[in-house]
Amino acid sequence: MLESDDVHFQSDITKIDADQRLVYGWASVYTQAGQPVIDKQDDRISEAEVVKMAHRFISEARVAKALHTSPPVGQVVESLVFTDEIQKALGIDLGQSGWFVGMRIDDDAAWSRVKSGELRTLSIGGKGVRVRQAAQETS
Repeated sequence: MLESDDVHFQSDITKIDADQRLVYGWASVYTQAGQPVIDKQDDRISEAEVVKMAHRFISEARVAKALHTSPPVGQVVESLVFTDEIQKALGIDLGQSGWFVGMRIDDDAAWSRVKSGELRTLSIGGKGVRVRQAAQETS
């Protein structure tokens, strides 16, 4: 069965550069310790879909919004999908694979919320097509 659903991923901000008003963190993680990440809705996103999603976002949008609904408060200024292949080429092992971003927060009110700890996570949202396997019939 195919159905369209909202898809959300949320993770903590891993680094803040206050001088440049930059926040860094994982926009999406699809494997940890070599195992697929399964989210709270029992979904997982493949490497190919994360790469496609990241490239499309950087090509078409690049904006940061507070809680997905505000007008733009900044923009994505750094983006890399750390696939296993890219990590191997760089000689690193992060223990997980996913899309890592850096965002510059231009809006003063949003930046104040980041500094106070009120906004402490990165979150992506979008529409996805969920594929569910039909229950197998037994005879």
